[in-house]
Amino acid sequence: ILDGVCVDRCPTGPETASWCPGRASRFDRQARERSGAKEVVVGTIRNLTLRADYPTAEALGYCFPREDLAMMGRIFEETHVSTLTRQMYLAAHGALESWRFLVAVAAVGVALGYTFLAMLWFGFAKLVRGLILLCHAVLLGACYATISAGLYKEHNFFLNYFEPASANLLAWSCATVASVAWLLFATCCCCNRGAISTTIESVQMTCEVIAGIPTMLLQPFLHSVVVVTAVLVLLYGFAWLLSTGRVVPDSSPLQDDDVEVQGLQRTVRFAGWQWACIAYWAFGLVWICETLHALGQFAISHAVVIYTCFGTTEWFPMLHGYGAGIIFHSGTLALGGFAVSCLKIIAVLLSLIVKQASDDHSASGLVTRVACCCCVSCVACAERILTMVNDLIYTDVALRAVGYVDAADHVVRIATVHAGTYMATKVSSNAVRLLGVVFIGGVGTALSYQVLSSTALHQQLDRVFADASAMLVTSSIMGTTAAAGLVCCYIAMAFMLVFHQTTHTLMYCKLVGVLARSDEETPLPSREISLTKS
Repeated sequence: ILDGVCVDRCPTGPETASWCPGRASRFDRQARERSGAKEVVVGTIRNLTLRADYPTAEALGYCFPREDLAMMGRIFEETHVSTLTRQMYLAAHGALESWRFLVAVAAVGVALGYTFLAMLWFGFAKLVRGLILLCHAVLLGACYATISAGLYKEHNFFLNYFEPASANLLAWSCATVASVAWLLFATCCCCNRGAISTTIESVQMTCEVIAGIPTMLLQPFLHSVVVVTAVLVLLYGFAWLLSTGRVVPDSSPLQDDDVEVQGLQRTVRFAGWQWACIAYWAFGLVWICETLHALGQFAISHAVVIYTCFGTTEWFPMLHGYGAGIIFHSGTLALGGFAVSCLKIIAVLLSLIVKQASDDHSASGLVTRVACCCCVSCVACAERILTMVNDLIYTDVALRAVGYVDAADHVVRIATVHAGTYMATKVSSNAVRLLGVVFIGGVGTALSYQVLSSTALHQQLDRVFADASAMLVTSSIMGTTAAAGLVCCYIAMAFMLVFHQTTHTLMYCKLVGVLARSDEETPLPSREISLTKS
């Protein structure tokens, strides 16, 4: 493998023979000088020997021995076949060869997604109430244990670590903290019973909406295609822009006797206007990506609004949502993407300044790092808040067909009045997203590995390599398993992305009175909100 020869096909036995190269010997041939120049010819001489072939099997573009186990062992130990790169290549090759299996894994992932939604539909209320009761039990148990430790020395478990006086003080301190924590938790549960009910209803109704609009789950895949295509086109143009720079040598030439070699290291230099164009293009790339992300959020909210609020059923409401967003709300979406992209770019620039100032140990460098770190934290916090609010802003745009600023003002007022409901929905939605990705991705990956390890695929490879390809077999199975895990995780993220946006849309519709809550027969008529169907 390290010094092989090319053949048309892998030999199957000693019936054929191949020319094998021997050791190489170097030679120098010096010609006469002509006009102040010296010509030197350097080369190698190798003898080829005709040798009989042996049984081999093709893999990774090489012919591996099928019967010589000692040679296979040397190949794994002394060549690049056993390196990480080769193993990754084998894993990718195994995944590509198992594309039919990956299609079946995708179908299983979709089934697991709907199974998870069904579990939420029927058991989310019990799960939330069970977690609340569990928290009450844990806090009350902590109160009982610490109070008993303070009253009775034989129950004071702190005596194993501290003196009696310190242990008693610590027990009563923990009892006070546990009691205050339980009182606060009980107060929050009592004051936010409506918020908890609204959150449960929103999650359960989300499962119903996703089941009623199954094509909405195609939005993440459609959105991925659009974003990847746009990014590739923008990066292609960015590469053309970078190619306008001037390539200059970045090191002094190397000299060896009369031979001079230069240009081994090069750099690209740009003029001032070229740097301005690069910054403009980079900002535009981020802005377009954020605008496309906003368009995807609006498409989901629009589909949910026309299905739940207007009672309109469409075969593929995502296309309607994308069309409405592009035709009627492109400026609104662009403004939202502009705000988020500005904050992200400012945070990146400040982080770069902090990194550059990390080598400066003077007082001015320390002040710069502290100031930039504070600014980075503030900008990151503002960007996080804006990203959270955008989930509801595009819902308000889909409901009332207003601009970004008006929608943001309305969302802030609604979220301020119903802060408990918003936080409960946000926390539960994020928890369900994490649980869904773990459930769908983990179960799908585990099933894929079990199916692969129980098939005859690795046995067939073992027969080809005469029981010497355990490493190759493991890499092939693990590569296909990794690909199956990526497929399942992507499907899980698609389900949870739609779930997250749908939950927030339904919650907002309930808060503004468009959808009735559990304690209302009809939506609140006192709320003045103009619904405009795009």
